Amino acid sequence: MNTAPLARVLIVDDEYYFRQLLIRLVDWASAGFEVAAEAEDGSAALRIIGEQSIDLIITDIEMPNMNGLDFIQEVRKLNSSVKLIFITSYDNFSYAQQAISLGADHYLLKPVDEDAVEQALTTIRAQLTEKWEAERYISQLKRQAGYVQDPEAWRGREEKRQSSGTALIGKAIAHVTSHYAEDTLSLQNTASALFVNPSYLSHAFKKETGESFVEYVTNVRLGKAMALLSLGNSEGEASAPKIATIARQVGYKDPFYFSKCFKKRYGITPNKVHSGSYSDPY
Repeated sequence: MNTAPLARVLIVDDEYYFRQLLIRLVDWASAGFEVAAEAEDGSAALRIIGEQSIDLIITDIEMPNMNGLDFIQEVRKLNSSVKLIFITSYDNFSYAQQAISLGADHYLLKPVDEDAVEQALTTIRAQLTEKWEAERYISQLKRQAGYVQDPEAWRGREEKRQSSGTALIGKAIAHVTSHYAEDTLSLQNTASALFVNPSYLSHAFKKETGESFVEYVTNVRLGKAMALLSLGNSEGEASAPKIATIARQVGYKDPFYFSKCFKKRYGITPNKVHSGSYSDPY
């Protein structure tokens, strides 16, 4: 049975809609990949590579600030073995030559063809699996020969993945803590702030915390609301903030929707907590 993990993909293109098109174009999981992150330029992508384990980069050549060729030259300084697909709308042989010199595995033209992308992924997935199995085999031989302190490549790879995933969720939680009072807080803008793909963040968040991103945000907001409501009733009715004010303070524009969510979570209305006619069962 193949126990190799999904290979992690970084998509780099200054066109948002093209990135989304590429994400939806193929069945990544079936091909053995997951889109871990996306970036709109080389500078943002380099930050991601410095923080996450990336196996495959799919990048446009023509981008503002730092073009794809310059970007990959910097990538090679950080990770000489990462797989690479260049995608561009320019049918220019000189670009292809430079891409090949930088170790490009494939060079595709826009508009991208689904079959061409899938064929490229199939080839790269086979190469990655072969590489990982070779690393495993070599590490086994080293252990058998007595090199017990030499790190196992497979295990080290998984530990790095888990570490980067945990760090990402820590950043997501910190982002929620800083922005829970904003009614615009969402999975999409959190993922954008962290330079990762929303689907990947959603999956990783559920895996790490046991609850969805939306559930976590709701629990944070309602927990803050409970604290504010309880504080209000201890201060006296005159000085206590109104329900609508507290709702806005925890990210709800609609006080009626806030009350509905609050009652569903705690089994009691905000008004009863606010008035002091409620004893905390916890």
